[in-house]
Amino acid sequence: MKTRRHRELLLCLPVMIGTFLWGGVALAQQVRIAVGAASVASLPTWVAQDGGYFAREGVPAELIYIRGGPQTLSALLGGDVPFAQVYSQPALAARVTGADTVILAGLINQPLFSVVTVRGIEKPEDLRGKKVGITTFGSATDLALRLALKKWGLKADTEVSILQMRGVPEILPALASGALHGGVLSPPTNMIAIKAGFKELAYLPKAGISFQHTTLSTTRRYLEKNRGSAVKVLKAYASGIERIKADKPFALKTLSKYMLTTDADVLEYTYNAAFPLFRTIPYPTTEGIQATLDFMAEREPRVKQFQPKDFVDISLLEEIEKTGTQKK
Repeated sequence: MKTRRHRELLLCLPVMIGTFLWGGVALAQQVRIAVGAASVASLPTWVAQDGGYFAREGVPAELIYIRGGPQTLSALLGGDVPFAQVYSQPALAARVTGADTVILAGLINQPLFSVVTVRGIEKPEDLRGKKVGITTFGSATDLALRLALKKWGLKADTEVSILQMRGVPEILPALASGALHGGVLSPPTNMIAIKAGFKELAYLPKAGISFQHTTLSTTRRYLEKNRGSAVKVLKAYASGIERIKADKPFALKTLSKYMLTTDADVLEYTYNAAFPLFRTIPYPTTEGIQATLDFMAEREPRVKQFQPKDFVDISLLEEIEKTGTQKK
């Protein structure tokens, strides 16, 4: 009888162990990450999620989609989400006004946009007296355009009108209708516009323009109490970026899923545009943050009191690079 019970226990043991392990994943601390509009800048987040890297690190993630940097920052500062994938300017502006936001990583450190124009505009100076569309004032598209115009010797708002269109998808129809002469578009919308016959006036990653584009940010109060979880989240991101670089088919499949397209040309273009901008250890850049601060200081003098180091904490990434297998 005792032998039979031992046999039954042994037969049940794998199921018990499996239940315990899966229960451990279920009971692991779930983190909520705010993600903006569907953009290739979100690819590290998507691959870390679909590749199972958040779960593997013991921090299964719930991705919360929030449109707009200010709204994303409100969710972060209100405690609705502990992490936010957000363009740098809202995070920097919040810190300047007294919030405790802190940038942990730079997912994209260059302006991943094209300035696309209608026929007849062949060079930057042809934009004088014309209307160019962005998403919203204060957005990444706004900063990218203003920095580009400054580099080209054009004055924003006076020589070139800048119009808000709410989102990148809304810019393309406005170009087609003639309501705009140009627009700031991100992949894959820029590629779609080019295929439709519009001109790529400038591809900004190659235009010598630098600013901190997409960040992963949190709050210092969260970081003080949950540093271990934050390190795990960043490890998952690093693993996701490694997967992007090592497994193109999986990256393309993930892009297709989240960007809701099966167009092979669009997916290929989008992947190739973003690939060189992803760093396995995603440090933010001092130069990019300073460029953003300089832009902000033109309207807010208090910004001049701050330096890039006041907005970032790279110690977590340094810890990962020092103790992990990932390399910068």
